Amino acid sequence: MSETRNAFPLQVADVHGLVFSGQCVFLVLPGELGELGILAHHAPLLTILQAGEMRMHLPDGSVEVLFLEGGFAEILPNEVMVLADLSLRIPDLNPDTIQGRVAEAKAAVASSKPGELDYLRAEQELRRELAKYRALQKYTSMPPTEKGEYDWQRPPVAEPPKINPSALED
Repeated sequence: MSETRNAFPLQVADVHGLVFSGQCVFLVLPGELGELGILAHHAPLLTILQAGEMRMHLPDGSVEVLFLEGGFAEILPNEVMVLADLSLRIPDLNPDTIQGRVAEAKAAVASSKPGELDYLRAEQELRRELAKYRALQKYTSMPPTEKGEYDWQRPPVAEPPKINPSALED
């Protein structure tokens, strides 16, 4: 079987619009309970994503890596749609910024009471920033030959669809 035959359409969008649209051979998503590997003809699944790396293995053999700050994924047998809260290129992550946010989140966790909304927000922020730090550490420790060219660019933002509110009313 050829790689192209086992490829499936993948679309990734975040709050800023379409991030990636193309064919994928193997996809790794940061699921709530750990990494989730997706191949063509996967069983249908709707899942929540946590903060972490999304690795797209493309038909040409290259691997694209994005950091997702959470979201959802809809996996169908012949296509996958990822709706991310926010997606970032790993090389664009700044370790100094991450360390500052980790310190702020730790302080917020320490100054809040467990179960309160402020505590939960701070705990979530801490998990997200620690996941960014781990992804950056993993990427920087990779040999240059495994990093690839990393020439990923966000596609231009498309015009939003026109919606006729009166057509939505019963």
